[in-house]
Amino acid sequence: MNPPAPPRYNGAMIERIAAVLRQKKAVQTLIPDLTTELVKIVAADWIRYDLEDQGRLWSRSVKPGAEPQRPGLGEVPRIGSRESEYAKEIEGGFEACLLLGIGETSGRLLLRRRSSAFTEDEMKQLRAVADVLSIGLRARPFEPPPKPRGPFDEEPGAMI
Repeated sequence: MNPPAPPRYNGAMIERIAAVLRQKKAVQTLIPDLTTELVKIVAADWIRYDLEDQGRLWSRSVKPGAEPQRPGLGEVPRIGSRESEYAKEIEGGFEACLLLGIGETSGRLLLRRRSSAFTEDEMKQLRAVADVLSIGLRARPFEPPPKPRGPFDEEPGAMI
């Protein structure tokens, strides 16, 4: 008897996420497009991206169709070595957490919604998305570079 086949990735689903990740943009400017594609795969009312950057945590939360927001101080717990993926009921709805990273955890993807619990099938789809995000968000700047200033601008920044 043959062992069960490993889970397969949905090519069309992954292709849409990969198309967004191919853009030469900083993570901050990719988040609205990534969120749009992500909610086409799995319904969510709120998404938070937590990425580790040299021991520091970079986080942005976003509601579909809105601009990403920086969470308040103390809202985002550090990523610990005992982190695990889950889908559970929380006050006011449901939450799913997927870990990002290759070999070592380097971030997490948190989704929340009010409508219904995250199913096993949705978690499999989100796991595939998390794998692609783990690769696509590596070695990419988090924030866009500062806008260069002209010789007559008053604001601080690099002079052109």
